[in-house]
Formats: sequence, structure tokens, C-alpha cells
Amino acid sequence: MSIEKRVIGTLIAFPDKYNDVSDILTIGSFNEPETKAIFDVFVTLYAEDADISLSLLQERIKKTEHPCSIVDVIDYLDSGSSFIEHCQILKEKDVKREQLRLSLELMSKAQDEKEDPFETNDYLMEQAEKVVSMVDFGKRNSNLQLITSVTKKMELAQNSQGVTGIKTGFIELDKVYGGRQKSDLIIKAARPAMGKTAQALCEAKHMAFEENKRVIFFSLEMSAEQLMQRLVSVHTGIPLGTIRSGRLTPKQWDEYNQKADYLTSDNLVIVDDVYSLNGIRTRCKKLKMKGGLDAIYIDYLQLINHKVGAGRSKEQEVSEISRALKMLAKSLDVPVVCLSQLSRAVETRGGTHKPMLSDLRDSGAIEQDADIVEFVFRPEYYEKEDPSLHGVAYVIIAKHRNGACGDIEMRFKHECTRFENVTIEPMVITSTKMKPNNNFDEVPF
Repeated sequence: MSIEKRVIGTLIAFPDKYNDVSDILTIGSFNEPETKAIFDVFVTLYAEDADISLSLLQERIKKTEHPCSIVDVIDYLDSGSSFIEHCQILKEKDVKREQLRLSLELMSKAQDEKEDPFETNDYLMEQAEKVVSMVDFGKRNSNLQLITSVTKKMELAQNSQGVTGIKTGFIELDKVYGGRQKSDLIIKAARPAMGKTAQALCEAKHMAFEENKRVIFFSLEMSAEQLMQRLVSVHTGIPLGTIRSGRLTPKQWDEYNQKADYLTSDNLVIVDDVYSLNGIRTRCKKLKMKGGLDAIYIDYLQLINHKVGAGRSKEQEVSEISRALKMLAKSLDVPVVCLSQLSRAVETRGGTHKPMLSDLRDSGAIEQDADIVEFVFRPEYYEKEDPSLHGVAYVIIAKHRNGACGDIEMRFKHECTRFENVTIEPMVITSTKMKPNNNFDEVPF
């Protein structure tokens, strides 16, 4: 007797049983054309909240590519005691079919001289994740567990001045976010030369060395050595140009020798040899399994290599990447901070050139997938003749899924590309063009 028919027969006789197996059964769980067609129609009717009857099912089945008699299936129903077990058997068979399909595809690609072996590796990782996810039904939390978790977070927030996530080192930023929160996707965007890499590096440095967190920083644009030069400049205060030229004064050498060892901790992992989305996911998962992982930084989104189908646009590619990064943040339960470029619309708009969400380059999906979108903005870049703007910088919070938006003022030290907290009274800006929005009381919906 066909297990597929027994499962389908039970679902037809007792439609409510689908609630118990909806996370096990999919259309791929069925291999026989007739049972596959019946299950497809059943799920469609169930989703429509229709009154599923034999006559309605039979009428819909007639319109499919595999019309069959429902009566031939209804007699196969389970007594109920082995229904769940039979569904699990169907899932196992589905997984085995997918494993076989993947192995045959890999064999074909491996034997084809025209196939790039590194691209085949990326394909293997992507497909293997899909197969693994077929049996990953996720964890279920009871309401009691959820309430307990919420209570603990409230107590932690009360005892830590509202900071429940990882501190960035920027006081006002941490007040707004409560620190970088687990499973958040943060898009940090700016035009070139605004300092988005420098600001992200300052955050990562604080997390790794001051907060003792495990941070991975993917540098797709600069080499690891160049990034370390920046890190040394940020930490020691020695101008970046001086470090690159090696023309340090005796005093600067003393400063370097005293402080450089501080940066040798492996809490900050700099990766400059990974360019693909699958490579990023693999490296993060390995680090999570081996020594733990608390935060991910990626510089920057538009440089991530991700193969999509022929004829797909750059916008579709970026959309898939941003969605995958959000899934990565959720699956690893860590904040993912991904840098991004802004379009040239910022330059041509005039006025203050203050960026907006519509300036996000290549895809509107970035704005949709991100929990937080923030812009790094230095008005002095556009108003070089105004001395009051020298060293003034802002992190503009343009989207905050769980809070308010506004502008955080900071200081930027050009010589060592370091962002700092405003430790004195905010500068009086004589220019009337830039009007920061510091209203964090209103939460936008």
C-alpha cells in the first residue's frame, strides 16, 4: 500500500491534521504524479480556508495536468496512529531525492572542463544549505519562554542604563539602539570619502578590544594590511599618512611600540580573501562553531559576488544579497553591519546634500530587509569654506525598525580617520543649510 496515498487519504478525511504536519510536508514530499497533484490542490484550498469536500477536491483535480479519482485515494487513510511517522518517511525520501539530484549535478559539473571549480564550490554550498534546511524545522518557544526572555531583557536594560546589546563606543548611538542588537541587519551607507569604513572600524575596534567580543570584519575593497594600518592610526592617533610612509618621529615610534600590542588580540578577525556571499556565510558559520561570533561587519555590499540566473539585473542580485544577510543575522543570532554605497543623486540634489533612503544604491529591497539604515555624513565635504563644520560628522538614523530616527553628532579626526564622541558642548554651526534632526521622541511608522 502506497504511503503517499495513505497520507493523502488521511488529509482528505481529516483536513485539520494538516496543522500537525505542515512543517514536514511539502509538494516535494510526494513523488507520484497523482498524489502530488492532489496535495497541491489540498494545500491551495486549505490556504483559502475553504470547506474541503470530496466534490470540491475532485472538481479542482480535473483542471490539473494529472486528473485522477479522489475515491481511489480516500480508502487508503491511516487509522491515525502512524500518520506522523508516515509523513516523516515521506520527508526522508524527499531529502534523499534532493541529495541524489545534487550529487549527480556535482558529478556533471566536476567532469565538465568548462566549469569553474571555485564557482562549483559556491554552488555546492548554496545547494547544500537548501538540502539541510529541508529538515530544519526551527525551534519553538512557548509563550512562557518568550515572556521569560522579555523579562530578562527588561531587567538587563534597567541595570545597564538601557544598553542590552553590544556597545559601539559611541554613547549617543548606544542610547538610541541599546547597543547593536542580535539578529539585526544594519545598513551603514554613505557616498565615497565620507568615512563609512572608518566609522565602522571604530565600532568593530571597540567591540573587539574594549567589550571583549568576537568580531569578524570582511574587507572586500582593501587588503587586511591596509585595514590594520587604519586600525593602528585610529588607536594610536598617529596620522595615517605617517604610518604609510614610515616617517615616524621618535616620540611617535614610542607611542606605536607602547600601543600596537593592544591590537594583536584575535577578537577582531580581518578577512580580505572572501568575496562571495556563500564564502561569507561559510566563514561566519565556521567561526560561530569554533570560537563563537558576536558581530559581523562587511565592507561593502555592492562588492559581494553572488551568482544569479542569466538575465538577472544588478538590482535583483543586490536584493538577494540583502535578504540573505538578514537571514544570516537571524540564523547566527548576531548583528550584521553591512556597508553600502549611495547613488549619485546625493551629489546632484543640491542643498545640504543630506542623504535619504531613496539614495540607497541598486535596490529598494535594502531598505525593506534592514532593521536599521544609517548614513555617515560630513557636511564639511560639501561646504569646505565653512570653518565651523571642520571635524563635524553625523550618523543619520534614517530607519529604525524598533525605535526612533534622528541625527547623532560626532567628531571626525581627519589625520587618523577616527570618529569620536562629542565630549564638549555641540559646536555652534553658523551655516543654515544643515539642520540636524535630534528628535528621538517620535517613533515613525
